[in-house]
Amino acid sequence: MQEGGDALRVTHVEELGLPRPRVDADLVLRLQKYRNPDRVSPVVREAARRMASLAEVLVEPRGWMRRTPVRTVGADGAVWLGGEIRFRSLALARSLRGAAEAALVILTIGPALELRADDLVRQEQFAEALLLDTAARVAVDALVKDVRRRLRDDAWGRGYRLTPRMAPGFVDWTLDEQRTLFAAFGATPLIVQLTENCIMLPRKSVSGVYGLTPWALK
Repeated sequence: MQEGGDALRVTHVEELGLPRPRVDADLVLRLQKYRNPDRVSPVVREAARRMASLAEVLVEPRGWMRRTPVRTVGADGAVWLGGEIRFRSLALARSLRGAAEAALVILTIGPALELRADDLVRQEQFAEALLLDTAARVAVDALVKDVRRRLRDDAWGRGYRLTPRMAPGFVDWTLDEQRTLFAAFGATPLIVQLTENCIMLPRKSVSGVYGLTPWALK
């Protein structure tokens, strides 16, 4: 693997300061297959607007990142990060081949929004619950884009390119390796937890691994 001396930034776990994402009501409608939000009935448009606004109030964005050297990427899919993190995935190995550094991330919008959506279901306000859940998707996507932009800009400034995010559950990377990813954060007090089946709670959370690869290896 490439290790760029001063160019390689390996840090301890850091908590990311994440902005409260903006939730676009029109995007919520488009994700619900309304191709032209302007032609949606006023009742539905107003419901989407209210749920988008509510989502912006309820989101509690939190994120954590650990940077670590990429030590070994094997042809069999074995990937060693730092001295103790081992994954196995051919897709991850392809993504990190040639990478000098990896950034492990865990992001969430917190539990409040999904709890409110669950309340709406219990009250049989199913349309509002669906729109609020969709607004949560928009908020999570906004967090992912924000973190990716930060990592990309940092990578470019140091002569690296950023690989796409990979996460347990993608392609051949088994979901049970979510445990290994979470273990890499050690004793960090994460608010995101794993169920026995390796599902993240709060549900509107994402994890992943990005690689930083020298431009010369493009």
